[in-house]
Amino acid sequence: MNPEEAKARAQALLNVIETSYAIRIVNVEEVAVVITEKTCNEQKILAVCTALNTWIALNAGLSGEVEIPLDFVDSILENVMGL
Repeated sequence: MNPEEAKARAQALLNVIETSYAIRIVNVEEVAVVITEKTCNEQKILAVCTALNTWIALNAGLSGEVEIPLDFVDSILENVMGL
């Protein structure tokens, strides 16, 4: 998967999360970039977004808007990538 396809895939998965929880991820673009700077592997992108889904389920609250900490995304990537 090339970088553009990988970024589109990450954004699509993040959009599914937004729809599922009726929230808006305010830094969705930055999260997608952080993910795809480290991997363009579809399975790893899915693994990262699955972990983010769980984090959002536990931390989103009722505000309607969520900002995902980029250092948290990095830590997930480290685990997924085995770094």
